[in-house]
Amino acid sequence: MAVEAIWDGDTSGWFVVLLAVTAEPAEESVLATITWSSAERYLGEGADRGGRYPMAVVAERVGGALADRLGVPFHFASPDDPDDEAPRWKPDRGAARE
Repeated sequence: MAVEAIWDGDTSGWFVVLLAVTAEPAEESVLATITWSSAERYLGEGADRGGRYPMAVVAERVGGALADRLGVPFHFASPDDPDDEAPRWKPDRGAARE
C-alpha cells in the first residue's frame, strides 16, 4: 500500500526506518534502518545535503524511488526535523494518521 519513512532513536541518536505498509495482511515490515554513518557512506563524504540530516536525504531518495517503482505512495511526515511522533500514513486516504 505504501512505503513510509519514520524517525526513531531519540534516546540513542536519531535514525530513519523505511517501512513497507501492507493491506493484506495489515502490517508494517522494516525495509531498512538508515543511520547517520550509513547515510554518509551512501551520499559520499562531503556531499551537499542542503543542511539536512543525511538520513532524511537518503530516506527520501531510496524510499521515494522504491515507492515509484512499486506504484505506491511514499510518506515521510517530518523529513526536515526528527520527530518520532509525526503523523503516520493513513491507508484509507493516503493521508497522515495519528
